[in-house]
Amino acid sequence: MTTYPEIQVALPAAPRRWLITGAAGFIGSHLVETLLRLDQAVVALDNFATGHRQNLEQVRDLVSATQWARCTFIEGDITQLDTCRRACAGADYVLHQAALGSVPRSVADPVASHDSNVSGFLNLLLAARDAQGAVAFAEPQRIRAAVDGVMMGPDAPLSGAREVALFPPVTG
Repeated sequence: MTTYPEIQVALPAAPRRWLITGAAGFIGSHLVETLLRLDQAVVALDNFATGHRQNLEQVRDLVSATQWARCTFIEGDITQLDTCRRACAGADYVLHQAALGSVPRSVADPVASHDSNVSGFLNLLLAARDAQGAVAFAEPQRIRAAVDGVMMGPDAPLSGAREVALFPPVTG
């Protein structure tokens, strides 16, 4: 298994373009920060349904101006296939964190939860497939991330993550 310190050396040597959905959320904004610190290009996608602008403002304040310049923000919703296609264009990897969580919310408004969590996820998978990018997604207590066949361990600096596993690129 490759260690996080090894990844910290390898990623800046071979920069990639990463799409992070839910980028203004707690986990998403930490992913944005971590990847920018590793001199990666980041496309941050969020609709602010549950995420907060201040999370991205904090990232901007924590990274260098040069690193922040590598971040492109798209305010949009994964329920819109065109938004997903625009966000996935040129992305090597997609880290999917966007979701409408909360059981009470899903009971109160099951259609909105389904649209975001099921249809939105499908839109993202289709857009990533068409862009030939790899897709990763979060589930409770687990973060799954794709980094060139490397499995990252629990010491990776992803707040709230206990385990990081790998998904291969999505193929048609």
